[in-house]
Amino acid sequence: MYLESLEMQGFKSFPDKIKLDFHKGLTAVVGPNGSGKSNIGDAVRWVLGEQSSKSLRGGKMEDVIFAGTTQRKAVGYAQVTLNIVNNRGILQLPSDRVSVTRKLYRSGESEYLINGSQVRLKDIVELFMDTGLGRDGYSIIGQGRVAEIVSAKSGERREIFEEAAGISKFRYKKAEAERRLSAAQENILRLRDIMGELESRVEPLRIQSEKAAKFLEYSEQKKALEITVWVKQLEDLKSKLSDLSDKILINTNEYEGIEGDISRLEAEAEELQNKMQASTIRIEELREKILEAERANTQLHSDIAVYENDIEHCNEAIADIENQQKNAENSGEENRRIIEEKQALVKKADEDIADSEKEYAKTSDELNTLISEQDSFDSKYSDVSGSLNKLYIKQSELNITITSGDSGKAELEEQLKQSRAMEEQLRINSEELTKEKKEVEDGVNLLDEKTNEANNRINGISKLYSGRAEKLALAKKEYDDIGFSIRDKEQRIRLLNDLENSMEGFAHSVKQVLKASKTGQIRGVYGSVAQLISVEQKYSVAIETALGGALQNIVVDNEETAKRGIRLLQETKAGRATFLPVTSVKGNRLAEKGLDDCTGYVALAVDLVGFQQELGGIFASLLGRIVVAEDIDTATVIAKKYGYKFRIVTLDGQVINAGGSFTGGSVAKSSGVLTRKNDIEKLTAEKDKLSARLADVKQTVDKLQAETDKLGFDIEGAKDELRIIGEDRIRFDAEIKRIDALMEQNAQQLENAADNAKYYAEKIAETEKNAITAADELKKCEAEIAELEKLAADSDEQRNSLREKREELSAKLSEMKLYQMERAKDKEVLGAEIKQLEEQFSALGDNTARLSAQLEEQRRIIAEKQALIEERKASLAGAADAVAGINEKIAEQQSEHRAMEQKSNEGRVKIRELNEQKEKFSREMTRLEERRVSVQNSYDGIISEMQEQYNMYLSEAMEIAQPVENLLMVQRDLNEIKQKIRGLGSVNVAAIEEYKEVSERYTFMKEQLDDVETSKRELEKLIDELTDNMRRQFSESFNQINENFKQIFVELFGGGKAELALTDPDDVLESGIEINVAPPGKVIKNLSLLSGGEQAFVAIAIYFAILKIKPAPFCILDEIEAALDDINVSKYAQYLRNFTDTTQFILVTHRRGTMDEADVMYGVTMQEKGISKVLRLDQPPADVDFEAN
Repeated sequence: MYLESLEMQGFKSFPDKIKLDFHKGLTAVVGPNGSGKSNIGDAVRWVLGEQSSKSLRGGKMEDVIFAGTTQRKAVGYAQVTLNIVNNRGILQLPSDRVSVTRKLYRSGESEYLINGSQVRLKDIVELFMDTGLGRDGYSIIGQGRVAEIVSAKSGERREIFEEAAGISKFRYKKAEAERRLSAAQENILRLRDIMGELESRVEPLRIQSEKAAKFLEYSEQKKALEITVWVKQLEDLKSKLSDLSDKILINTNEYEGIEGDISRLEAEAEELQNKMQASTIRIEELREKILEAERANTQLHSDIAVYENDIEHCNEAIADIENQQKNAENSGEENRRIIEEKQALVKKADEDIADSEKEYAKTSDELNTLISEQDSFDSKYSDVSGSLNKLYIKQSELNITITSGDSGKAELEEQLKQSRAMEEQLRINSEELTKEKKEVEDGVNLLDEKTNEANNRINGISKLYSGRAEKLALAKKEYDDIGFSIRDKEQRIRLLNDLENSMEGFAHSVKQVLKASKTGQIRGVYGSVAQLISVEQKYSVAIETALGGALQNIVVDNEETAKRGIRLLQETKAGRATFLPVTSVKGNRLAEKGLDDCTGYVALAVDLVGFQQELGGIFASLLGRIVVAEDIDTATVIAKKYGYKFRIVTLDGQVINAGGSFTGGSVAKSSGVLTRKNDIEKLTAEKDKLSARLADVKQTVDKLQAETDKLGFDIEGAKDELRIIGEDRIRFDAEIKRIDALMEQNAQQLENAADNAKYYAEKIAETEKNAITAADELKKCEAEIAELEKLAADSDEQRNSLREKREELSAKLSEMKLYQMERAKDKEVLGAEIKQLEEQFSALGDNTARLSAQLEEQRRIIAEKQALIEERKASLAGAADAVAGINEKIAEQQSEHRAMEQKSNEGRVKIRELNEQKEKFSREMTRLEERRVSVQNSYDGIISEMQEQYNMYLSEAMEIAQPVENLLMVQRDLNEIKQKIRGLGSVNVAAIEEYKEVSERYTFMKEQLDDVETSKRELEKLIDELTDNMRRQFSESFNQINENFKQIFVELFGGGKAELALTDPDDVLESGIEINVAPPGKVIKNLSLLSGGEQAFVAIAIYFAILKIKPAPFCILDEIEAALDDINVSKYAQYLRNFTDTTQFILVTHRRGTMDEADVMYGVTMQEKGISKVLRLDQPPADVDFEAN
């Protein structure tokens, strides 16, 4: 196996498509720094799957795409292809040649191909794993990486040794097994949790199941006895109802006669009452007039007091105004003096600023002149430096051209001679082959057509078969993955349903009532609040918080059902519960204006839940006045706006209560009954969706399986047909192929020989001409370099002097600018103070005029108030006479009212006597009616209870009832049966089916657990075997590498000693690796004490030791000998020959010793800036038989 060629297009500095062919032994890649040599190694590393842009010497992966130059546009993608000869089958592919391609677009999309077929990155990594060619292998050693073998910490050296030991695949398999083991352990924990929960339920359910069977037996006996008793009681109650109806009719007639007499007397009393009311109204009207007169007098006295108080305030205001006038005259003179002082300071500031600006302008002119001088000098110096750098580069390129030309001319002349001799011999061979082919060609034409037809058919069907097989594998994997997901969700749903069915989280009292409802003991129970609502997942926390304990309230149809539930809890001593009768609980909705427009408002809580329409009153009561807000901040704003009048709950469960208190904190996820219901619904929906998808995938799998089978049969049929044709034409076909191959090969060789002869002649002339030109240019270049180097040295002193003077002037200008800004600020402050004083002075003048006007206004108000006081005193004098006349009219109306009142009292006495008689009959009627209602209720109660408990009407009951001779005996038997039922305690009738279901489920879970634990043991065994194999294989390889290292170190260093040691021999898979060396005549305690060249040579020795035990098919070494001296470079290059039988080397180098050993050289240049070009130069061939690899 070896690298046949490398193709690149658009990769880094190679925009054009190029192909580098590699053959035997050592291939050197040379060229100036920055020409793009190392990009060849980067291309190989990249196509092998490198994902780190840093390892490729870039900032991001897009940097590998040619970015363009000033002359060339950027390209849209980078593509690299490795063509590998796989003649020994090291790569696990059924092909002698393997092509690996990687392509990256600027959009970020990438492609990986093996032999033209798209694959995943994972496929490429696995293909090269443990071959030494992987991303982490030792086939590509970049610049500086060889030194890392020595400089790295002991624990960081393992990668290259593990790759050499061939345990990378073991590590990969072990990691996969550990992942599966972790999943198995999680399944075991989950299954054990479920089984633990089931185990705790099986025995109680068995006991409950036996109790339930007895309960059903007793219930049937109780039913027969109760129906017999009820039918007998109904017959007795029906007789009593008839007697009571007759007595009620007699009392009703007597009652109606007395009621007529009372109505007549009440009409007469009502007429008198109306007259008395009219008299009372007239008296009240007269008294109201007296009150109005008194109120008017009170208002007049109040007005007089107010006016006198206003006059007093006006006098105080006049005194205050006179004082303000006096103070204003004194303040004016002081303001004038301060303004004059401030104006003098402003004038001084203007003078200081003007002087500073003149000095600043002068200094600025000096600085500008100096800057112009320095700019001119810097421009000249920059030109000299740039020219000098260009000449250095040119000198290096000319040296390479001269050196390459001398070594290549002799080889070109020898190649020219060989090409001309081969050309003559090939012409003779061509004539002989043409004659031989004519003799056999006529016999094979017909068979050729049939063979081509059969081959085309097989190729077409094979492509279809490969495509279908790949799709079938993917579909089967998807089917298995979906099946696992469905089983996982089913297990979780069953666990949650078990919790829901066992009413986990509900109070014992609530469970008792709901179980009684299921068994028919209590009818009319809708369920708990939690069971009767549905809510979206995003609102579940808010609704659960809003309802709180009310989630366990029990909704019933009426008050009677609620009372029956309470009696049940009392009898069974099962605790307390809250009942919500639909007929009595009526709520209302919050109706605050503007609430919908508030930021963060979601809705009223009642609008976020779903429930039966008939239960609207219940949930309006529970949630109608609770607001749901997005978060605590918006909730606070809403609460403040409406004065904390109602409760607010946030989506994450925080609460602002009516009145202003806050309740909140963390909320446990999946802890509530609503959350559990939502989880079940969500998991069920996901499972249903997956089940539908599973059915679709199953159809796809079946369809693809059928298509694949059919295509397989078609391929076999076509191959049989081809074999029949082959038997007929095998003799002719073999002969014609042999002749054609020889003729084609001969023609190609003849053409190549002619082209090579022409090419070598031209190259010899071109090489001689280039060498002469390069020598002349080199002399000229060296002279220019000497001249520019002298000019650059003279310029440094003058540049430093100009820079110091410029810095001095810049500092001076900064100080002057700062002074100007300070004086301008002082001037601004003084101007503001002057403006303020002037405004105050102006205000004093305006204030004096205002005070004079106020003084006149106060005097006018005093005169006006005195006139109003005189008017009020005159009005008080005429009010007394009007009050006396009204009092006389009141006395007359009171006398008439007393006479009518006496007559009315006499009528009321007669009505009272008749009412007493009426009340007597009424009481009797009420007593009779109550007895009738009581009997009727008893009758209806029995009918209702019969329907509720047994869903049976009277006609059906009469058919079932047995004749009764002694009712007391029957009731005694009934009480005994009821006593037995009560003795059973709480009974779960559903336990019979539930016990059967749980038992079956427990058995199923146990079988699943056994399967998973078996799988776990197998995985643990596999991991132990992989670990043992890795430990054994690594130890063997490490010991062999250590022995090789000791030997190679002595050979390369000419003596001394060296060894590799594990830091923790007991843990070879995690142990670090220490390097201990002692060059001849030295004692080294730390590798850092070695020189750079010695460190590099030690690393090279380790690298050779690894190659010796497990040679990589090909290696790319990028300047790993850069730190060696010339002697050691030669040793390094010559030692590489020891591995050329098994390993192909591509050497990126600058060193002469390495170039001398190379069989082929590629020169990389950058004639156009930013674009690399490659030139091949064949060296004399080394004696290496590479095709054996």
